[in-house]
Amino acid sequence: MNAQDIINKKGRILALIACLLITFVMGSIHAFSTLIEGIELQTNVGRMSSSLIYSTALVNGTLAVYVGHILYRKFSTVKLISLMAILPMVGLFFSNSGTWIGWLIGYGIFFGFSSGVGYGLSLHIASSVTDKNKLGFTLGLVTASYAFGAVIFSVFFPIFFKYFGFENGYMIGIGSISIVVIIALFLFMSSRVKLKKGEVISNKKNSTSPKILKLWFGYFLGVFAGLMTIAHAVPLIISFGGSVGLSITTISIMSLGSGIAGLCAGWLVDQFGCKRPLLVILIINSIAIFSLAMMTSVSLLFILLVLIASLYGAIIAIYPTLVNHLVGNDLSAKVYGRVFTAWGAAGLIAPSLAGWLFDQYNNYNASLLFSLILSIIAGLVIWNIKYDVIRSKQ
Repeated sequence: MNAQDIINKKGRILALIACLLITFVMGSIHAFSTLIEGIELQTNVGRMSSSLIYSTALVNGTLAVYVGHILYRKFSTVKLISLMAILPMVGLFFSNSGTWIGWLIGYGIFFGFSSGVGYGLSLHIASSVTDKNKLGFTLGLVTASYAFGAVIFSVFFPIFFKYFGFENGYMIGIGSISIVVIIALFLFMSSRVKLKKGEVISNKKNSTSPKILKLWFGYFLGVFAGLMTIAHAVPLIISFGGSVGLSITTISIMSLGSGIAGLCAGWLVDQFGCKRPLLVILIINSIAIFSLAMMTSVSLLFILLVLIASLYGAIIAIYPTLVNHLVGNDLSAKVYGRVFTAWGAAGLIAPSLAGWLFDQYNNYNASLLFSLILSIIAGLVIWNIKYDVIRSKQ
């Protein structure tokens, strides 16, 4: 699994384009907010039940990344990409039942797992065909494409619903996703890229375990604030007197900022390594969270929310490269799968905890203070990680 597996430069480019297409359409899983109202009207359930569908998708996406290293060894890349195109369509049979359990299975399980496979496999392919000195930017590009997909499909889905109705519009959206994945499949097959099937290197297990623990906590603590503010951006703005229109605009710009920051972070990693940019990001993140708790202006709130979301995007873009640098390319898929569960855990805990604290105190000050403490601890955890880049055998 290295850049020498590429037959030629054209093949490498085709493989990377396939990865970008896959992550772009699989990022649509995070456009769920555009589906909530339609699902609730169709299934006659409340907000908690409809939100559970998205939570299930996050869990299954995380699970797919976690077991990714096993899938990459057991199945060919062509089969896995084909699976990504099929699963969302299978999920349609369940969601078209118009029941809550149908959406839970169709969207939460089938589409959620497909999205996780697409994200993890794209990172795996990209890291396998990219030279070490360009790895940060490439993985940042793949991660940014995932974020941009969430932004674009947040626009596309409402348009589909407006002109074709909710059920037919959702079918068109999912059908479009599968078509793009099939295009990516043909691009990858045309690239003639051959990836070696990784092996588990048992004698490295003990040496990587402490790193995994630190990486896990660093990731969990580092993304907590970003996930919390993204989930509660609308009520945060409204609580400061902002309009619903401003809230929707803010969410779109937050997602866009997250993707752009991922690209920039990837470039910085190639220039300065992972540790220093990550520490600077966490320091700025802590300052932004503290400022957010102090501010009363809607305009400043808007700026800080976009900043925190952008820093979150930078963190998730850096982490795949950080893991690759610390454990080497041979173990990166397996280790990143474990570390990625921190994102899944934070994604489930942060929004719920913020909601509970809001109910207790009728404001977000306690949530912001808690996030500030976690962000500071995240910086300390990253500071204590010994950063030595492992060069895989070429």
